[in-house]
Amino acid sequence: MSEEAEVPGNLRRRRWLPLLGLGGAALLYVTVWQLPALVGGLHRETSELRAQLHTAAGGWVEASPGASLPGQARVRFRVWLERPASLVLIGINSNGRATLYLPQSGVPPRLEAGLSMPAEVTLDGVEGPELFVAVLCHTPLSASVVLKAAERAAAAAETPSHVQTLDLGCPEAHLLLRKEPLP
Repeated sequence: MSEEAEVPGNLRRRRWLPLLGLGGAALLYVTVWQLPALVGGLHRETSELRAQLHTAAGGWVEASPGASLPGQARVRFRVWLERPASLVLIGINSNGRATLYLPQSGVPPRLEAGLSMPAEVTLDGVEGPELFVAVLCHTPLSASVVLKAAERAAAAAETPSHVQTLDLGCPEAHLLLRKEPLP
């Protein structure tokens, strides 16, 4: 009788073995494949693109994101980088047209970590929202590649404010401004 009493206990212990094995496999999967991605995702590279508007008095004032500016205002851009990168700066206007602001020609400039003021431009005068995108790559991309990606993104989004990324594999900093109609 004592052997029969022990058999159900053995079966009960054996029933848990597959569940323990499955739990161990799940823990191994999370540790090896998922944990590095989760921890790596906590520290994303942060960059910031800001603009300053040239005033009639000859000074510069900060243009907050979403601000309305004259359609052909003089603007200078400031970029804050967490680490050095090459910069291509484009604008996507309300017509879906991409404009290259930097580099004017040649190879994209290499910026050091910290704050830089790489470009001063005059806006194109097209009324409506314009999304400025700073593409910040460790290895420089040609301006033509960035322009084509911007045109594809603009066509897919239908409006500059809906563009999420140019999907080039490089960090990006966005700034959306509104351009008022020309007088």
